Amino acid sequence: MFDGQFRSQAETQLRPIGSRLRDAGITADHLTVLGVVMSAFAAIAIANGALRLALLLLALCAVPDVLDGAVAKASGTASPRGAFFDSVMDRIADSFLFGGMAWYLSSTPGAGRIAVLPLAVLALSLITSYERAKADALGFDARGGLMER
Repeated sequence: MFDGQFRSQAETQLRPIGSRLRDAGITADHLTVLGVVMSAFAAIAIANGALRLALLLLALCAVPDVLDGAVAKASGTASPRGAFFDSVMDRIADSFLFGGMAWYLSSTPGAGRIAVLPLAVLALSLITSYERAKADALGFDARGGLMER
């Protein structure tokens, strides 16, 4: 759903930012790793109950994740390796965040079994990524959907 409607417009708007970051010597991989590191800090904040800080960090995590592709395109380094690296790092970031949520809930008095919920959501998230990758490998077009990956 969002892929077809918004991707090209967003890429056009991000192109000048990607060029400026490239000119500053920042690579797409730098941004990808920065996003994962920020996600780890957000997960630690969640696990420790600093939920306002975690929300701020989560919002900030989106910035390098959005810009890494623009930098790759601006620098001419967009490649299947980069797409693979970005996808794997996104799943690691997801794992950190859902792990932080599970930790927080497991240490919250009275939370009980609800602490397992973030891990169930993580599992479904990973299945969605696997489904897309497997469909692509088999020659199917699995793009689209409301929660596209």
